[in-house]
Amino acid sequence: MLSLMKSSFFQFQKLLEAKKLPFGKIIGYVFILGAVLALPLAYKVSGVFHEIQQDGQKIAAKLPDFTIENNQLTPAKENEKGFIYQTDSIIFTFDPEGKRTEKDITTDMVGNFLSIGLLKGSLVVAMPSTGTGSALLGDNQLVIPYTEAALKGLDGQHIREYLKDAKIPWWMYLIAFLVSLYPSVINLLVTLLFATLGATLQTKMRRLNLSSFENFKIVVFAATLPVVITALIHLVTMGFDGTMFILIATLFIYNQVIKGLAGKDKV
Repeated sequence: MLSLMKSSFFQFQKLLEAKKLPFGKIIGYVFILGAVLALPLAYKVSGVFHEIQQDGQKIAAKLPDFTIENNQLTPAKENEKGFIYQTDSIIFTFDPEGKRTEKDITTDMVGNFLSIGLLKGSLVVAMPSTGTGSALLGDNQLVIPYTEAALKGLDGQHIREYLKDAKIPWWMYLIAFLVSLYPSVINLLVTLLFATLGATLQTKMRRLNLSSFENFKIVVFAATLPVVITALIHLVTMGFDGTMFILIATLFIYNQVIKGLAGKDKV
């Protein structure tokens, strides 16, 4: 299989040997290609983590001293005014005067990753709304009243210390990769199935002795170079239509693979 991986970059006609590989190895290779496609997305997500961490530290520097008394946000200074602080990824609201509502916090979240509000009576966290997320969670807004025991000891000093020293744990990067891997593999598999359909039509028209199952195996390895190119482009911009490129480029490479079969392996 390693020799086929090397051949998939320049020696396309050798990819015909892929039809002899067991199906388990083919599926394993699909996951390898899916992982390659997932890397740029995981890299972008990791960048978002760092951005949120840095923005959190900026917010910590602006946060005044406060405590939770009588289940309400109570600033250390009686004349402390509320404020809204916006970064590239977070909109933070500090509102001890009760001027803003929970709905306002969610409405603020336009073009931002998170909207967080320390309101007079509750902590509000709003996240981007997605069909899947809303279906699973019922809402994209988390509201925790200060009556909850977990927030009884909440104060400005503890938040500042936590945000100042907070580091992204290694397992967050792993989660980012795994979350990116699933859609990448599914999308790639669908693309490969369409490419297999196109490849099978080619073999039927040329009357070559290759089954759809064998074509799928060859197509998987023929997709190697297009997948690598797509991943490299996605490191620069995610706006590139990798699916269509992989489909067209894979069929082109597959055509190079079967060129040598003309007049040799016809039915």
